[in-house]
Amino acid sequence: MVADDIEEAQRARLEQHLPSKSVLRSSLGSFQSAPFKSKAILRMRPDLGLMSCFEPAARSVMPQSETRKILVIRPSDGTLVAEQQNRRRTCFQREAIVLDATEETTFIATGVSRFDCFILPESADRNAVRIDRIERIGQDNGALIVLGHYAAALMRGLLPMDSAALASLATDYMRSLVSAMIDIAKLTPDPPRSGLSKTQPSLIAIKADIEVRLAEKDLSLTSFARARGVTVRHLQKLFEAEGRTFSDYVLERRLERARQLLLNSVVVPRSISAIAFDLGFGDLSYFNRTFKKRFGITPRETRARSIALVNASDTAD
Repeated sequence: MVADDIEEAQRARLEQHLPSKSVLRSSLGSFQSAPFKSKAILRMRPDLGLMSCFEPAARSVMPQSETRKILVIRPSDGTLVAEQQNRRRTCFQREAIVLDATEETTFIATGVSRFDCFILPESADRNAVRIDRIERIGQDNGALIVLGHYAAALMRGLLPMDSAALASLATDYMRSLVSAMIDIAKLTPDPPRSGLSKTQPSLIAIKADIEVRLAEKDLSLTSFARARGVTVRHLQKLFEAEGRTFSDYVLERRLERARQLLLNSVVVPRSISAIAFDLGFGDLSYFNRTFKKRFGITPRETRARSIALVNASDTAD
């Protein structure tokens, strides 16, 4: 959904960020009344409470909710400050804030181009999320990393939700991850804010973050190190210990993800070019060449074999 009251140049810039696989475009109305005064919002169907909000306002106020809801908000870059009465929490890129939306909340965003959010109604059962108004979640929180990875897979159509039962299971799973990351945060002291963290992020955390950001065309060693708040040399050393480079790993994961989407194309039909571009490949011929080099067959042949196997299975049934 894109706001009506924005300039054409801004609309064109936003359209470049929205995935080409979107099947329905609609009006957001005025950005003044949109969540976080965002200029565009991406949601999925069925609605599982996930959304990405593009170009949010520098300052916005979320009125208190009449029913208890939990909000997880994660800035893709920049700094986010959330205030509730006498409480304030600050988070940076790849960190998150979890809050109880029954209180009015003021958000102050600096240099933030996108918020990724998960909104879930509170449950009265044993799976209910327990939170004391507002909490900050660190970027190396394992449950947050899993939630980000899982939510990204859902938003990109890698895990089709074609039944109410699957949608309910997905929501319950994400709810349990939110509970887990709050519990982890309470047991983990906040890292120092000046300079680099004394405890550098592990390779597992780095790889999980890469997995979430595969669609970013500018996913370079330098830009990733800046976003994570680590040095380029630190990243290089982590991957050199495995006998590879950062770029090699990113390419490998993009090709593996592309192969997964091609094999799943019977369930979620998508063109080969759309898959390539959505995974950060700017050149289709380069994608075809590197894909064949890794798997021994072309993307088109991979899709054809998958369709043939499904058709053969249907005939046998």
